[in-house]
Amino acid sequence: MKSVTRRSFGKKLTLGTAAVAAASFVSKDAQSNYDTFRPVTGRVIDAHMHVWPYTRKPFTINQETIERCIRVQDANYVKYSVNIGIAGDETFYPLMKAMAPHRNRIGTMYAFDWKLIQTDPQFFEKAPDMLEKAVEAGALGLKCFKSLGLTVRDTDGSLLKLDDPRLDPVWERAGKLNAVVAIHATDPVAFFAPWNADNERWDEMELHPDWSFADKSKYPAREDILIQRDNAIKRHPDVKFFGSHVANNSEELDVLERRFEAMPNLYADISARLGELGRHPADKGHAFFTKFQDRLSFGTDHVFMNDGEVQGAGPKKNFSAEDNTIFYGKHWRYFQTRDRQFDHPTPIQGNWKIDGIGLDKAVLEKLYWGNAHKLFRLDRFGV
Repeated sequence: MKSVTRRSFGKKLTLGTAAVAAASFVSKDAQSNYDTFRPVTGRVIDAHMHVWPYTRKPFTINQETIERCIRVQDANYVKYSVNIGIAGDETFYPLMKAMAPHRNRIGTMYAFDWKLIQTDPQFFEKAPDMLEKAVEAGALGLKCFKSLGLTVRDTDGSLLKLDDPRLDPVWERAGKLNAVVAIHATDPVAFFAPWNADNERWDEMELHPDWSFADKSKYPAREDILIQRDNAIKRHPDVKFFGSHVANNSEELDVLERRFEAMPNLYADISARLGELGRHPADKGHAFFTKFQDRLSFGTDHVFMNDGEVQGAGPKKNFSAEDNTIFYGKHWRYFQTRDRQFDHPTPIQGNWKIDGIGLDKAVLEKLYWGNAHKLFRLDRFGV
């Protein structure tokens, strides 16, 4: 099957696959009316979402997509959001200009265009200054997408490792700038398992065939990449690292607990992982979020594009206001109730139900607002 990128997968699906996925993606479970769910804190920061309002030929930015994003968030108690990463100067700086009127609503993180490694012999020397320039332009920090460790190539064709010492000056500069470094290292356990109909995430990988990293001749082991990430974090204890998607250990809370204890400078968002989190016993989930209540931030991985939205994983479609209420409402339900066996927000990520963990309001205040507000220093934007 032809590889599909996240930006283009909606256009490249067959009509049959798209119709089936779109019809089944949002399902009102019979147990609840999601119009009745609200975040008990009344306000939320989404610390992991995406706004991609770009058009090509000629390159422009569609302001309506940004405004639509804000309207959807307004309707669902999201008062501020972190656009988790825009790669490349040619896209980052025009977007920062377009976002300027909304800086108290949406912040953006900068990401390197790793292809520069192949074209610019001085990339590693220039990278710290590139990051500083982006932060001076308003970037909340640096985002490293999962390509780092999986597909980014060094000049000799080998994979660039997350703990490569040539990246140390980048992490050091981030620390001096008090800028957050968000790292999406690896992916779910199932993405490294054989890609076949027995894989519990088969529907998702059928939609995104380039999300399968099972081919050991092409990709390193999942844990090897996580160890590389950990090495970099441990070498730079004064830098705040933000692990995307529960630091990609949502299936293994005991493992993540040990990592949190070993790395006090590691934080994480929960975006697009409620399906995995909700499979743990509710008491275990409650204990984990309570123990690490200062390290975890709310996020959805909600993507806003000119031609539709993605609610965490796919498919892309034009969601209704009701669809979005259900999507966000399942998050509130998981964190705030002890309801059992209800649909998680991203059904394409697994055909199972989840149990709510019923967190205390003080913990919810940190999860929904306080932790991200402090980590990203949002008071400087009047948030």
